[in-house]
Amino acid sequence: MHAAPPRLTAADAEAVALSRFGHRARAYLLPGERDQNFRLEVEGEPPLLLKVSNRGEDLAVLQMQLRALRQVAAADPELPVPRVLPSVEGAELVPLPGGEMARMLTYLPGSHLRPVELTSEGLYQMGRTSGRLGHALRGFFDPAADQAILWNPRRVGEVRSLLSWVPDSRRPLVERALDRSEPRVLTALPTLRSQVIHNDLSFSNLTFEGSSKISGILDFGDMCHTALVSDLAVTGESILEIPRGFDALAIVASGFQAVTPLEPEEVELIPDLLLARWATLIAVSAWRQVAFPETSAYVGGWQHGPLRMLSHVEQLGEDRWRRLVRNSVGGALSLSPGGADPLPAAELLEARRRLLGPALSPLSYSTPLQPVRGEGALLFDRDGSEYLDAYNNVPVLGHANPAVARAVASQTAVLNTNTRYLYRPVLELAEQLVATMPPGLDTVLFVNSGSEANDLAWRLARAFTGGGGAVVTHHAYHGMTSAVADFSPEEWHIPIAPPHVAMVDAPDGYRGPHRREQPGWTDGYLARIEAAVAELAGRGLAPAALLVDPAFTSEGVLHPPPGYLKALFRRWQAAGGLVVADEVQTGYGRLGSHLWGFARHGALPDLVTLGKPMGNGYPIGAVVTRAEVVEALAEKTEWFSTFGGNPVASMAGLAVLGEARRPEFLDRVEELGGRLGTTLRALGERHPSVGDVRQLGLLVGVELVRSPESRVPFPELAARVVEGMRRQGVLVGRTGRDGNVIKIRPPLVVSSEQLESISVAFGRALDAESS
Repeated sequence: MHAAPPRLTAADAEAVALSRFGHRARAYLLPGERDQNFRLEVEGEPPLLLKVSNRGEDLAVLQMQLRALRQVAAADPELPVPRVLPSVEGAELVPLPGGEMARMLTYLPGSHLRPVELTSEGLYQMGRTSGRLGHALRGFFDPAADQAILWNPRRVGEVRSLLSWVPDSRRPLVERALDRSEPRVLTALPTLRSQVIHNDLSFSNLTFEGSSKISGILDFGDMCHTALVSDLAVTGESILEIPRGFDALAIVASGFQAVTPLEPEEVELIPDLLLARWATLIAVSAWRQVAFPETSAYVGGWQHGPLRMLSHVEQLGEDRWRRLVRNSVGGALSLSPGGADPLPAAELLEARRRLLGPALSPLSYSTPLQPVRGEGALLFDRDGSEYLDAYNNVPVLGHANPAVARAVASQTAVLNTNTRYLYRPVLELAEQLVATMPPGLDTVLFVNSGSEANDLAWRLARAFTGGGGAVVTHHAYHGMTSAVADFSPEEWHIPIAPPHVAMVDAPDGYRGPHRREQPGWTDGYLARIEAAVAELAGRGLAPAALLVDPAFTSEGVLHPPPGYLKALFRRWQAAGGLVVADEVQTGYGRLGSHLWGFARHGALPDLVTLGKPMGNGYPIGAVVTRAEVVEALAEKTEWFSTFGGNPVASMAGLAVLGEARRPEFLDRVEELGGRLGTTLRALGERHPSVGDVRQLGLLVGVELVRSPESRVPFPELAARVVEGMRRQGVLVGRTGRDGNVIKIRPPLVVSSEQLESISVAFGRALDAESS
């Protein structure tokens, strides 16, 4: 890089082409940095490229580049790389009198484009081509790949020696970029996948036919052995300049990952590789403009984009910019070849309405959230904003939990099949689930969701009891299959129960017909079971199943008092029915001291149904019951679920259960939940609209009322509080028959600091309403 570029004239190039390579041609000089490139027009033949390397170029490096071209052509013949043409003597490299080396290559057609001129397909193909090129070079090695070149990010520390050439007005910006990136790059690079890479697959080294098809991959002069992910950073270096650049970067990254999926550590380093690359471009350009003025017109343009991008980093804030880059590169936007440009929210809303139909449950929040990445208790949207997810009970171990992700990915890479074959994971998961249950609950049937689990539990209950009657509470939710939709009045638009369903009041001790301040208040609710049995008998139906969420979450998160569930279950069982404990909301430690909600109450169900949190987001569900119950169904029919209990789902389930059943995990949930309940109850001292706070573990319901005296529900305030907390970066939901209960259920890995922010955001939302 310190040698002056060659200074051949067009006439010199024509003479070399004729005397050394046997081609009579007209030569036209092309832009370049260290070498000279001449387009040769040969009459009646395709054009050629004469490449003349400077005197300082190591012969071994030039030979490596030619070997690499042959490797790529053999490994992936469809990649448009130039082919090497020998001299009249049969040599690939020809020495010139001035000490330069010349070689002849095929000339690749097409035009150079600016990033803004590419379609989504072009961006995708750019990333995919970068991935394919790295794949084609896999296994290629040459000692010369360790060439001392500043473009190798391993040498980012040497860039500082050029900072004196950067104008004073720009130097601090470049220095800060190096300060931010250099330590991380030098620490992380030795730990990442490394190989020989192209290292300069930028817009200046790609040609296109039209706005999407890549027709040429040029200039292997910066090849070196370094981290594989550096190729993606180079390919994406100019993308962020264009409007909606982060969406464009996501498309490029999705193309790259279609060939070579990135590892988390590689995604983490991309922001630093970009910062280091931009700093290097500015410093090298400033130096070469002075040292080699003849290249000034070419290298001078390198500075403008990187300077704008470094300024943009500081305008956005480094932390937010890093999140945006990682969100984009980390595969958050799933974009396929030929896909449309990333759509703004209004167009996505219209597409959702048109493609998914009107029956789908509505979106949360008046301004829909567009999350692109999750981590622990946090979600990040496409703009890089951070949200504490205190609403979603699916990722019980947190979004993108590494242990679950590894379990799913490793098993997916080996085998996924069904339970008509023998394999260990499903048996191990069943064994571990049974070990957490009361004696007698010894048989497990696997399905794919909580809805399917409750559907199967209903079939089992009918087969065992011979009855056909079911009991649920007035605002329960137990799923969306045809059978269990009958047990989910929360979703009914017409509040009329099917003939085989009787409904009872949930034990609401705050606003229900029987209240906590009344002695023996739960007896009134328990008496409804006998009335329901009689109601079903009047329709000719014997009891089959009572379905109960131990926390009555859809009823407003009621958390019945000790002894209630045990008495409820016994009364129904005495009437001949089976109890289904629906643990989709309360299971896996949500209530703190016990793994299962029914266990916290000392109650003994006949069937336990599991769903949402069981796989931390991977689809899996289960029914745990007694062997005799399953035998009763087996006498009538065979049962099978294609995907239920498949090896991948089982591995996800094992990863979740292994963590959630640890005593220290449950103790932590109990402690944090108690703290959250205390701070939320304190809000009631300032805000009379906080009528009741009901908390067990990390499942909390805060009931908002118009006044403490009237206890009249205040759903309008609840809706505004949900929106106000969302604006502060905290996501919660609403529940209850009147929609006036704020439902709080963060991932159980939430930190103390994050938990505190829930109460703070809640208080500020209420303050805004009272000001």
